[in-house]
Amino acid sequence: MSVSDTLIAIEDSDFDFENRMVRVAIVRDCAPFSVIEKNWGPFSEGQEIELPYWVAEELILARVARPKDEDKLDLTALSKVHWKETIPTSRQVPGLEPGFYPKLRRLLSELRAQSRSDPTKGRDYEKAVNLSKDIANCRIRKLVSLSAAPPATQDLMSNLTSEERVLYENLNKTLLEWRRRILGPEVEQ
Repeated sequence: MSVSDTLIAIEDSDFDFENRMVRVAIVRDCAPFSVIEKNWGPFSEGQEIELPYWVAEELILARVARPKDEDKLDLTALSKVHWKETIPTSRQVPGLEPGFYPKLRRLLSELRAQSRSDPTKGRDYEKAVNLSKDIANCRIRKLVSLSAAPPATQDLMSNLTSEERVLYENLNKTLLEWRRRILGPEVEQ
């Protein structure tokens, strides 16, 4: 595995996130439309439907729908994740909700866009950036430490996101190869 494998894992995670099914409530009638040779609609006000995230997002932006499953990351939820990650005695890698990193990128993008017109959102954006950097740095430190130790248990691996699993595997492989070259192939790893 390589750096490009890690980047591909991040892209794959975003692709999976964009294509996951979400529920929306239709708030006004919508005529049928076609995107990428797939037909959608018609939708009627009051209808609740399940759609791929990327379609639902467009309907929400067009004010045709509102999200039904409120699993969007916000500053309060980000602060809770930060608190769990930065507990001084914690060497554990707590689990993150599915799609955490794609949600985080969307939160940061949304706050950055809002900060251009609203100074209070600028403060929220700066806070979110600082919390995000702390979370990422804490998790990276824990992953580096785990990668240098004996192989991780399945229980521990289940707390890693798909992006983190690829990073862990890359780090582990690199450290094993480094030890082999430094200590020689005859020394047990």
